[in-house]
Amino acid sequence: MKQLLIFFLGLLIVSKNYAQEINATVTVNGERVQTAEKQVITDLQNNMQQFMNDQKWTNDKFDDVEKIKVNILVTLGSNTDIAGQNFTADVQIQSIRPVYGASFETPTLNFLDTKWQFNYNNSDRMVYSQGIYNSEIVALMSYYAYIVLGIDYDTFSPKGGSQYFEKALEIANYSEQNGRAGWSAFGDKRDRYYLARDFMDPQFEKFRAFLYTYHRQGLDIFEENPDEARTNILQGLNDLKIVKKNIPISVTMDVFFAAKGIEIANLFAKAPQELADQVGRILLELDPTRSSQYKKLLTP
Repeated sequence: MKQLLIFFLGLLIVSKNYAQEINATVTVNGERVQTAEKQVITDLQNNMQQFMNDQKWTNDKFDDVEKIKVNILVTLGSNTDIAGQNFTADVQIQSIRPVYGASFETPTLNFLDTKWQFNYNNSDRMVYSQGIYNSEIVALMSYYAYIVLGIDYDTFSPKGGSQYFEKALEIANYSEQNGRAGWSAFGDKRDRYYLARDFMDPQFEKFRAFLYTYHRQGLDIFEENPDEARTNILQGLNDLKIVKKNIPISVTMDVFFAAKGIEIANLFAKAPQELADQVGRILLELDPTRSSQYKKLLTP
């Protein structure tokens, strides 16, 4: 009996040490779809969530408290044909990171993808195999899993997410060949190809360095030393001006400020006015979309 107990305890330890990396909550909204087959929508939601959470995406060990929180909202399009197993959707992907020494969390990704098209049968198994296109829905979810992982790893170590961005770009490249919307390397600059490619572009090295600076040398020390944190963030924002100059139109920069713009402004809201002015002007240059919020930092 004692040997049996030790065996099961060993299994629990292994399970904990190799816990999966993502803790996703998936919501599928089917209000636009006229159908009596509501169970298919529920099954889709459950299967997507299980796929994201059960897949082992890295070779690293994650404790339960270290899992990356991800919220995925899938809004099915009105032209979804459940009987024909053809789905269209908008999807909002948000990932969240803890802030050390603080009681709040910070978003690392907040992206709306309006070009999801996929086939789904609730008897299909969702299986990811590296380098192999199994299905559009598997490619879509695997792609965003690696984008989330890449960004999260970049926030903890300089360019720490490179291998995951490489895998996301690999998925984008082979998925493009299947002709579905959203993957093109020759069309809309907000397509998935460009999001993954930007992270691997040498011209974005300062952007990726800022992901680390902002989180580890900014947010994570802010409670203990706000002056040093603000100084580090300001230096990083100045580096982003160089990235913006080299690549004026970038989905990656847009995605970053969608998640971080207001948060950065709030960090400098109580800074000395000269510093707040300086950051406000930089933010207006980098992200004019949220200009009304950034103008609040400027001297009245």
